[in-house]
Amino acid sequence: MNLIISHALDLNTSNIEVDLDPTDLTWIGSWAAVGDSYTAGIGSGDLYSEKQADYDCSRYDLSYPSLLQHALGPQAKEFQYVACSGARTGDIFDQVNKLYGNLDLVVLTAGGNDLCLSDIIKTCIFLPFQGEQKCLDVINKAQENIDTILKPNVREILTALQTKMGYNGVIIYALYGQFFNTENDDCATSQDWAFPRLDPISPLALTKEHREKFNTLVVNINKAIKDVVHELSPSTDSYPFIGTADWDAFVREGLHGEFCRPESTGQYPDPSQPNLAFFKPDTTIGGKRELKKKRDISLMDGHKAEIDIGNSALYKSTLYNSPNPGAAVLHRLDPRTPSPPGCPGDDGISFGVGLPDRWGRYFHPNEIGHRAIASFILDGIYNQRSGRLGKKNPSCTRSPNEFRCWQKDGRKDYANPDLLNTNYKTYCNEVNRHYHNKNWKDERWFNSQTPEAHVFSITLQGGANTFDEAHCVESFERIINSCDGNDPENPLNWKFGGRWTRGNYIYQLDVENSVKRPWPPMKELNGYCSSSYNVVYDSYEMRGRGWASTDWGQDTLLPAIKGCVGLGVTAWDFNYLDEPDSDGNEWKVTFNTPIWTAARCFNNNKVAMKAGGFTDGCKGGG
Repeated sequence: MNLIISHALDLNTSNIEVDLDPTDLTWIGSWAAVGDSYTAGIGSGDLYSEKQADYDCSRYDLSYPSLLQHALGPQAKEFQYVACSGARTGDIFDQVNKLYGNLDLVVLTAGGNDLCLSDIIKTCIFLPFQGEQKCLDVINKAQENIDTILKPNVREILTALQTKMGYNGVIIYALYGQFFNTENDDCATSQDWAFPRLDPISPLALTKEHREKFNTLVVNINKAIKDVVHELSPSTDSYPFIGTADWDAFVREGLHGEFCRPESTGQYPDPSQPNLAFFKPDTTIGGKRELKKKRDISLMDGHKAEIDIGNSALYKSTLYNSPNPGAAVLHRLDPRTPSPPGCPGDDGISFGVGLPDRWGRYFHPNEIGHRAIASFILDGIYNQRSGRLGKKNPSCTRSPNEFRCWQKDGRKDYANPDLLNTNYKTYCNEVNRHYHNKNWKDERWFNSQTPEAHVFSITLQGGANTFDEAHCVESFERIINSCDGNDPENPLNWKFGGRWTRGNYIYQLDVENSVKRPWPPMKELNGYCSSSYNVVYDSYEMRGRGWASTDWGQDTLLPAIKGCVGLGVTAWDFNYLDEPDSDGNEWKVTFNTPIWTAARCFNNNKVAMKAGGFTDGCKGGG
């Protein structure tokens, strides 16, 4: 029974319906999301809309508020999304005051920008050239602000929100997650977090001791927020109804999603750590350093500067003509004086604030992190509603039978149906059965680091210990083929995955595209081809989407080329793109062949179709 709960309804009266479901969200008709870059979701997905305000505030469409918007459904007719990257508590207080009132739900994350977190990332991690003491100074300043200003600022925001809530409104405060694993010092000795590289200047290493200090700050921030929430709403019977979404432990113990885990390679995405929950740069030693390439850096004052590390006049003049090159380079990159900041709000650039989102997103939740936050917020909503309804939180007792399709939850990762229908059979046949153990979990990734990356998992609970392959096959066949079919907007029948809880057995398929795919889902397989004649060979560039998407072209495209042109395919360079190009293509390959191959192999699409795709011929003079 779905009921819309009136703001005037007193849930403590005897008139309450006994069958009200705490997971029924139809009582949420008007809601809002306020806060900083965690709420805005900087870098997670695509820009939320083409509106200038969303661009200016770096709001993204796979942020946790956007995921919640899909979960709440069409009855939540009024959504005020005003969170803004870089916002401090004073700015967030202003966001609250501008909200239209009588809200059923408000979600927020706030406080990090009051505590020098961007300055810590800059001074101790990404631009750590000022020395140990400056790093400690900014860490100590952050702790001082936790002790002195954070609680009053959080209390001010929540008190202002109280005036905006409907009678049964709920506020859920999403907390912060610890960034670092501290099991060993591989992160300091085997990875390079500083950029740009300023050899021969030696940056601070990201030692275990430093990581422990950073984690302690996050723990203390969360504790301060919880203290204020408990002060204002000490129980589920208290008004306003305020709860927290504490996802911190899940990042570490459930996802294994923090930086510097022993299995980490330093890459991003990391094939050894598929559930990494935060954005980061490539930190492999000698790996791709983003600031080595000439890029525009949007500075705080609105001007632009171009920095070509290793080649520019800036690099040469400071390194070779300055008596103190480390200080000179830092001064040019960051005009802040090296004295401890009166954080926040001092002059100059705080790393990640005012910079392009591809850098500003670092140390923020990625798409996986936002899914975790959204899940814990939903649990917080259920917990608050359960208390008001006098019922047990349903998330503590999973339904014995539940079937969910991720596409309906707003997920945007999808995979080829034929591939999934092959791989689930392989997984069920080869699953590690964990004989003699109870309540075990098994998972296996397929096609990692490709646009088709996905993971199958089985979780046993309630004392279960036996595995039935036929049960597994039946479950995944239904998840794959019952969720996303017969949709005219999805003619290629892309699959999004889902979960089926069958008593004590949970079968789950998650598509986690390591390479971002076009959205909306592709309606046709297509691509691009161009060629040029170079006297003794023809050069080609090909791009594609929806095909050659699992094997770097080795088992599909390259054999198709060799089958047509014969021997002599050279200079092969195939790469999946970090994100789709302007035409939605997912990969790019360049190669050479003997001359005069275009007409018989590429202009007629013979090679492309043999590889399972299409390019509409091949442009150029090859």
